[in-house]
Amino acid sequence: YAVCLAVVLILVTGWKLTSFAVKSLSPAKEQKEDLQEPEDVFSEEEPIRKISEAEGVPYGAENLLLVNKDHPLDESYQPNLKRNRDYGVDVDASIFDALKDMLAEGEKQGLSFWIASGYRSPQRQRELLDEDIADLVRQGYTYSEAYEEVVRETMPVGCSEHATGLCVDIVAKNYQFLDEKQGSTKEIRWLQENCSQYGFILRYPEGKEDITKISYESWHFRYVGVDAAKQITEQGI
Repeated sequence: YAVCLAVVLILVTGWKLTSFAVKSLSPAKEQKEDLQEPEDVFSEEEPIRKISEAEGVPYGAENLLLVNKDHPLDESYQPNLKRNRDYGVDVDASIFDALKDMLAEGEKQGLSFWIASGYRSPQRQRELLDEDIADLVRQGYTYSEAYEEVVRETMPVGCSEHATGLCVDIVAKNYQFLDEKQGSTKEIRWLQENCSQYGFILRYPEGKEDITKISYESWHFRYVGVDAAKQITEQGI
């Protein structure tokens, strides 16, 4: 348990924020803002980063894969995707049953869920990033200002957990907005109270923004395995 706890502590607290440059929406815009050509966030020389490897623990059912701005995925990473036809999303096969069981139990209690996002390809992540940046630029932000604002909530390409297939954005079916009110729905409250029983954690909790470097997301649930999830929840980390 000591080793496992050390592992989960790294998952929640073991990183620091690093800065990334991203490609601009157009060459003209990039030149105007005097941004340097971005470096690829992927590295062919580095292996896929696993928290379990860092601690000398065999990588297994816990799926303790650390992905954030300081630990981007290797470009060769390919999740073993399985289609959840009930919600129309792909997730890694290792979390398929746990996710299905969790939502089924909630529905038995009269709740109604919708999965807003599961696996997200690097290409789709780039599109979302550029769309959000473009929206702020139209509002008068410089490109650099818009980028810094956007990455508080949208991860750069290669740094999103959605590329692993190990996380899902779940919302109330009758309120499908990713905003502050989502956290007040009975569906999200139930998930936050019970998700650890199925191996999930609330990945970006409220009050931990200085650690995660991501704004509170009441809807973003990450699979880490039952043992790790329960320890994270019990320790409040």
